[in-house]
Amino acid sequence: MKKYIALLVLIPMGIIAQQRTLKKAEKNFEKESFISAIKVYEHLANNGMGSELIFEKLGDANYFNANYLKAEAWYSKRYELKGSFPKEFLYRYGQSLKSAQKDKLAQEILAQYASENPTQLRSKGINGPQYQQESILKGSDFFSVNNININSEFSDYSSTLKGDTLVFASARPSILANQIYSRTNQSFTNLYSSIKSPEGTYSKAQLFSKESYSIFHEASATFTKDGLTMYYTQNQLKANRPKRATNGSFKIYKSVFSNGKWKSRGLQDIFAKDSSNVAHPSLTPDGKTLYFASDAQASFGQSDLFKVNINEDGTFTTPENLGNDINTEGRESYPFVTKDNILLFASDGHPGLGGFDIFALDLNKVGALPVHLIAPLNSAFDDFGIYWDRLTNNGVFTSNRPGGKGDDDLYSFENKTPFPFKFDYDAKLIGKVVEKITNTSIPNASLLVYDMNGKELARTISDANGNFVFDKVQSNASYRIKASKDTYSTNEAVAKLDLYDKEVSTTIEIDQDQYKIEKGLDLAKALAISQIYFDLDRWNIRKDARTELEKILIVLQENPTIKIEIGSHTDSRQSKSYNLTLSQKRAQSTLIYLVKQGIAKNRLTAKGYGESQLATKCENPKKCTEAEHQLNRRSTFIIVSQ
Repeated sequence: MKKYIALLVLIPMGIIAQQRTLKKAEKNFEKESFISAIKVYEHLANNGMGSELIFEKLGDANYFNANYLKAEAWYSKRYELKGSFPKEFLYRYGQSLKSAQKDKLAQEILAQYASENPTQLRSKGINGPQYQQESILKGSDFFSVNNININSEFSDYSSTLKGDTLVFASARPSILANQIYSRTNQSFTNLYSSIKSPEGTYSKAQLFSKESYSIFHEASATFTKDGLTMYYTQNQLKANRPKRATNGSFKIYKSVFSNGKWKSRGLQDIFAKDSSNVAHPSLTPDGKTLYFASDAQASFGQSDLFKVNINEDGTFTTPENLGNDINTEGRESYPFVTKDNILLFASDGHPGLGGFDIFALDLNKVGALPVHLIAPLNSAFDDFGIYWDRLTNNGVFTSNRPGGKGDDDLYSFENKTPFPFKFDYDAKLIGKVVEKITNTSIPNASLLVYDMNGKELARTISDANGNFVFDKVQSNASYRIKASKDTYSTNEAVAKLDLYDKEVSTTIEIDQDQYKIEKGLDLAKALAISQIYFDLDRWNIRKDARTELEKILIVLQENPTIKIEIGSHTDSRQSKSYNLTLSQKRAQSTLIYLVKQGIAKNRLTAKGYGESQLATKCENPKKCTEAEHQLNRRSTFIIVSQ
């Protein structure tokens, strides 16, 4: 390689020679031989031939090889020349600036990118809310991170634990071959294994299996629960020619453990019949679903996350793209699903610290969004390929952050707090109760909060300024808040919390009542209670009746000395004896409901009146309208003692 550099110095720098040299660099770049391309481009740049094209190519070649600090230096030179930029230039430049710790300029460049590309999913992330620290409850910043002792000077990455065995990919030279990958000038990666000791150190890495070895890339292994089936990434090999790759593409392969050996079951039919790359498989703990990354047609970006279900015969369902809440125009890759159903993945398309960052998505929560994991799990460089044991709250991930032993390194992590890492959906409902006409604050009002199914969740009292707080609710939900007070009408409001919202505020207006709590008052009329509904010929309290009964319940709770008679009335469309029996059952059912809500039984009496007290004269049912019948089917709640 030193001879190669020396020869370049002797190349005549006339126009023809420059063109030949540039053409050679471009050819290397197109073949993704970035190390060779960089050397030629740097030679031209350092000898006064720097240009927009050369600076862009030097930035890109370093960026694609995750040399973000060098990429930033060349991108900065290109940016100084102004003019128009390629579509991805500003985004890559902004990401590289993050790695160089130039955060203010990075935000300016990314804002410029978003302004020029307003419809991009990445632009929405740049301009929109970033759910980073605020969307994690506990444990996110209490991880200890350590470089694992088996790392080499080469790329070591994308690990998984199989029992106490760590299986990972490495570009360290193999005893079986030493073929060089021109993109990185390191060996093609193979699968290695190492045994974890009780002290947390790892044994000397060994080639995982000669049966799952090729002279090209193998990486990203995932195992079934019994450990007998493995899916992994491999360069697609030509049929019957294992020493020839197909267009440098990646596919998912499968091996099974039988008779003491791993035996290849070959290429798996997931986008296998087209030129799409399919890589980085990850099985769910039950082994029924396989997540992976692919640049298949109709992807949102450079690589998207997909999933397939695995049928009992080993075939797959149609691949499903995980959608644009997760996938962006950038790279989403290296998925992993924990035992408690959290999807972890790497992305350079969502707002992060720079390079690949690790994100978490709660698959248990409908509509959940990716959450950025803060330092120390993420850094301003590439962080990806995470394995996380949620029972012990430790695991392994990959990073090329400064201070490692080589290129990509494996890092173990452990959460040492007594609080397990979890998502923060806790939120508050805050508000104020005011008088409707005067807008004055109402202290000591009773507040009840319900979910949208009518289940009571909590109660509180407004303070001296009419303010109230409910702090035991969760985001991504709607709630009913009911306010009431003696001599005031009851009113309610609906409050909606979006995902990861921390609080929502509402104002509830209530009217001053025009009635006085005294003997003979019908609370149904005073509170403008609509009909207490029962199903036809039934007497069970329906859900939609409970809202009206809550008004009676609140008056009884706020006035513990009053007693009431619950009266039930029917229309005249059945026999008198039938209606009398039905109304008594309905009145008794209402009484039982109020008792179950905590009202003493000795404060209540139930009286069924049947059709004996018709509100409208409908002795002949056929001559009455439905509206008139409706007026007769009513409930009364009369104060009989105070």
